[in-house]
Amino acid sequence: MGKKVYEIKEGDTLFAEKVSGDCWKMPNVSINRQVSGKYYFTDKRIAFMASGLIGTESVSWEIEMKEIDAVKTCLTPPFFPFGILITMKNGDKYKLSIFKRKKYFDWISEHIGK
Repeated sequence: MGKKVYEIKEGDTLFAEKVSGDCWKMPNVSINRQVSGKYYFTDKRIAFMASGLIGTESVSWEIEMKEIDAVKTCLTPPFFPFGILITMKNGDKYKLSIFKRKKYFDWISEHIGK
């Protein structure tokens, strides 16, 4: 069985793919912990594919840009300036950690609600 790969949806325009990073917070996970993986950004959604051998499906996710309520920069543990905190319209929160976050923060900010 091969490694699961994210497939860009038909009609989506790709901004960036296979961007290495970590996810520190996501809904339905009781503790905040670091999960490494790859981010995919399209004009309609953001996806995170966790990497590792076991249990990666349970911590991989995809969100739609139109469901994002707010985005802001933040710190990631212990005090690194790599974080992007995404708050969804339903109150769910995702904390992304990406090098060169300004590029992705600006892009998300321009595309939320579309």
